[in-house]
Amino acid sequence: MRAFLLALAFAQSLLPKSSVQQITVISSTSAATAAKGETLTLWADVTPNRNIHVYATDKQGFTPLSLKVVPQPRIVIGKVTYPPAEEGFTPGIDMMIPLPMYTKPFRVAQPITIAPSAKSGEIVTVAGAINYQACDSRLCYPATSFPVTWAVTVK
Repeated sequence: MRAFLLALAFAQSLLPKSSVQQITVISSTSAATAAKGETLTLWADVTPNRNIHVYATDKQGFTPLSLKVVPQPRIVIGKVTYPPAEEGFTPGIDMMIPLPMYTKPFRVAQPITIAPSAKSGEIVTVAGAINYQACDSRLCYPATSFPVTWAVTVK
């Protein structure tokens, strides 16, 4: 079974990334403005489509949901936090091993600190992506990304 899962993961890695999104993401911030040296939180509210789950672990060769923020000199990126996952089962695995996954809406939180080099009045645009692999009750889709952006005005 493990060899099958590894072969499946390898085959999926050769496929082009999916352009079909199985989630929606709404970005927001804990504050619209922040002073130099101030820490605020970037949020990504993720909602899996109906009958879709996304993985919260890389066990069994699946790609876990992750938020990646593009580094830039005007911010310091903190440690991202994810909510506790549910346990569920995935299609095509004979062994009924529960895996951590998300099926309901959830929030990912990314703290950032405005760097001293940022200029007052400047709008800092932060770019990132939610990377994930989704499955429904029949099959798993190739791993893909959902782009996200946030804007913060420096006080």
